[in-house]
Amino acid sequence: QQHPFDLLIFTQRWPITACYEWRKTGKGHICGLPTPATIWTIHGIWPTKWNTIGPAFCNKSAIFDPSQLTPIEQQLKEHWLNVEKNKPDDSLWEHEWLKHGTCAAEAIEQLNTESKYFQQGLTWLEQHSVDVAFASSGGIQPGYNYSLATLNKALFDYYGKDVAIECFYDHETRQQLLNEIRICFDKQLQSADCDGIVGMERTVVPDSRVSTVISNCNAAKPIFIPASVPNYVQPKVRDPETVYETIYEITKEQEIGQQQTYEEFVEVILV
Repeated sequence: QQHPFDLLIFTQRWPITACYEWRKTGKGHICGLPTPATIWTIHGIWPTKWNTIGPAFCNKSAIFDPSQLTPIEQQLKEHWLNVEKNKPDDSLWEHEWLKHGTCAAEAIEQLNTESKYFQQGLTWLEQHSVDVAFASSGGIQPGYNYSLATLNKALFDYYGKDVAIECFYDHETRQQLLNEIRICFDKQLQSADCDGIVGMERTVVPDSRVSTVISNCNAAKPIFIPASVPNYVQPKVRDPETVYETIYEITKEQEIGQQQTYEEFVEVILV
């Protein structure tokens, strides 16, 4: 019996945020980070049915055979690593294969073995790296805050599709940290918009050229991209007082002739 799905979600994560979240869930939790730590890594390839979670664990009799990954093991350790260092190195790979890979294997020949599934992730990372997308934008760097609209514009300009932007909200510091970028593909492995993902609704971005963004982030607040994992995450500042600057576009409709004009202002928050 096949378990139908509509999309494959290729999820890249910011390992520093993943580590920060892991530490906050337990005092004894330690992290394993890539070298350098400021690179995007793979979380998984997730078959997903629109407006639902899953399918998952599609083959109950499947087992994880790490020997199938020996030829690409070093690449996986670098680019698909387990941030949760308290667990075995290959525990993330086992989880991803049994939960998600077994479902992809039912319907897609290019993903129907462990080696194919994980190799596809490495291939997509090389072809669709968030590192390259942000570098191409010319300005998005770790250690600073950005608006949701700014991040989305950089990603859409690079990928040409609507991706999903996922944030982790820290209730203690009241910051939202960029956590994951989710890029979607159809069953023919062609890029697609990421509509219909549970927990990733289209968020209205007011006063922007982009009307909506697929995200769980608060569009009214800055999104911090941490450059390291201190006990307390504090954004860098570009000058002694400015914490962040966000350019907003205001659309004003004049009464005479109903003509629209556009104005921009810069919001500067001081501490």
